[in-house]
Amino acid sequence: MKKALVILLSLIILAGICYAAKDPYSLPVKKLYSAPSADSNLILDIPIEVKLLDVSEDGNWYKVKISYNIGPFNYTYVGWSNIPVGEILASRAEKVAVNSSLP
Repeated sequence: MKKALVILLSLIILAGICYAAKDPYSLPVKKLYSAPSADSNLILDIPIEVKLLDVSEDGNWYKVKISYNIGPFNYTYVGWSNIPVGEILASRAEKVAVNSSLP
């Protein structure tokens, strides 16, 4: 009986790990830093829950979930936001390529 219980618990834990691995974009955003490093200055500790749920194929649209509480009321919004990161990265790569080709 104990062996069956251990196997059952192991399967539940394994299923939870597999389920978490299927959703790689669900990253909680809770802190804003002054530079792209956790060692930099903390600018804002966000008092609301912001999660990145999905990214479009071109990398310019992000599906986000924003949730916060005001008193006993909970508000949750899910939607897409246009942040042209893909275009910015492409233009940076293009500038680097042009600069590296110069004598």
